[in-house]
Amino acid sequence: MSEIDYGARARLDYIEQQLEALFPGRYVAFAAAGAHGMPPGVVELVRAGKTIAAIQEYRNATGAGLADAKRAVESIR
Repeated sequence: MSEIDYGARARLDYIEQQLEALFPGRYVAFAAAGAHGMPPGVVELVRAGKTIAAIQEYRNATGAGLADAKRAVESIR
């Protein structure tokens, strides 16, 4: 990894720590995100055909509103 890559990774780590502090228990770290930046639990629910549960999980994980969560979940079908 180059010096730039190490610097970018350190900056991303710092930003993720700040986001976790702002949204305790709700922030999904970049490395833990699944398809299209979705939390893995949302992706699993969509693949299982549980759209409503996936929308609820997305809202819990991100704090998004209903309309935004619905659009996000529908985008990974």
